Amino acid sequence: MAGIHSVEAAETNANTIVAFPVARRLHAIRSAAAELEDLHGADALQFWRRRCRALADELFACGCSEDEVRHQVLAFQDEVQAELQHRHLSRLSAGMMSQ
Repeated sequence: MAGIHSVEAAETNANTIVAFPVARRLHAIRSAAAELEDLHGADALQFWRRRCRALADELFACGCSEDEVRHQVLAFQDEVQAELQHRHLSRLSAGMMSQ
């Protein structure tokens, strides 16, 4: 996946440590990409907005600043896009190899 800054952590009011960056949450990235592969048009847009809003809400709840939330969500979006491209290229390559 794309290059990421070093791992940081934010401490919430409940003294819970949340690891960053969210762009390293491979399960969330792969899950979002898999879901997006099956959706199109308005359904895909609605799913994507909900997923990014939920991520932003989670980060705000951890006490992250607006700038940090924006940075983390944009990095997550970049990683999901990279995963979608990787999946697409893998399917193309598999198709070429099976011919």
